[in-house]
Amino acid sequence: MSRKTALRIYEWLSYILLVGATVVYFIYKGQGVNLVLVILIVAVFMRLMMERTRFKACEEENEELQNDLRRLTRLLAEEKRKDRQNQA
Repeated sequence: MSRKTALRIYEWLSYILLVGATVVYFIYKGQGVNLVLVILIVAVFMRLMMERTRFKACEEENEELQNDLRRLTRLLAEEKRKDRQNQA
């Protein structure tokens, strides 16, 4: 499963759980407070998992960009060296 797919799943599940907690609260009007709290805790956990997945995706992208920057810097240095050799 890709990071984007995992993010979407976590995001939608957390929204569904938040809406579900709201519906349970209004249906039971305070009688099912424990159930609402459990649903809210699970929803918050899902949001935390989503943020963790997003953070890891950003770290991977940052790593890829750093590798690209190193490669381009190395290529630029090689081109400069070739230009100096051609001028000499």
